[in-house]
Parts: sequence; C-alpha cells; structure tokens
Amino acid sequence: MTISKNVPETIFSLTRSYRGAIKKAINANELGLNGMIVRCLHIIQDSPQCTANTIVTRMGRDKAQIARLVKEMIASGLISKHPNPEDKRSQLLALSLQGKSLMEQIKVAETEIDLQMRAGLTDEEVETFQRVASVMANNLRNTD
Repeated sequence: MTISKNVPETIFSLTRSYRGAIKKAINANELGLNGMIVRCLHIIQDSPQCTANTIVTRMGRDKAQIARLVKEMIASGLISKHPNPEDKRSQLLALSLQGKSLMEQIKVAETEIDLQMRAGLTDEEVETFQRVASVMANNLRNTD
C-alpha cells in the first residue's frame, strides 16, 4: 500500500466524507442543519452550565457568530435559554425536547458511521490514528 504524502488532502477528504455521511444519516439538509449547529448541540448537551461563552471557548469561534447560531437554534426550537443564577449578564443554554430528540438521532448516526469508518481496521490501528491525529491537531494549536 502506498501512503500519500499529502496529509492535508487526506484530512480534508476524511472530513468531507464524514460530514457528508452524517448529513445524509440525519437528513440535515431537510432539517436545515449544518455542522456548526450540530457541534453546538453537542457542546450544550455535554456542558451542564452551558453559556454562549462556553461554546465560543470550545469551538474557537467569535462571539457574534455564536450569538447568531444561538438565536437560530432558539428560533428552530432546538434549545432554550434561562437566566444564569451565577452571572446575571449571561444565559444558560439547554436542549429543548426537540433538541434532545435530534441529538438522539445524531448519536445513533454517529455510532453507525464510526463503525463504518472502523471497518477493516484493528483496534490498534484506530488507536494509532487517534494518537497521530491528536498530535497533529496539537501541533497546529501550538503555532499561535
């Protein structure tokens, strides 16, 4: 097997294929979803005291962009916001029933796609991939 020397192209191809598979699995186009919204929903679900600033920090995006996404998700009925008892200037974000239902669909799709991606690979190969990809991501983060 020949190994490509063009790592960025390999990463781009994998990312594009993964996004396409997820979109197809959850009918993202019909639901009006994009990758940023799905990522935000994950963060909200995984963060018990989630604020817009939590999303800004975790995603590394600017506040205005996240504010627009939050408004869009509220308008779509995917999340709700409530006063933050610890900080009167911020709001806590939570998944609505519709958002929770969507996240269940997303989790099922992600599990199926994860199994599909791992087909033909040993656990050791997957572990090596994860380790190498993590080092590469850290190398890029440390260039700031």
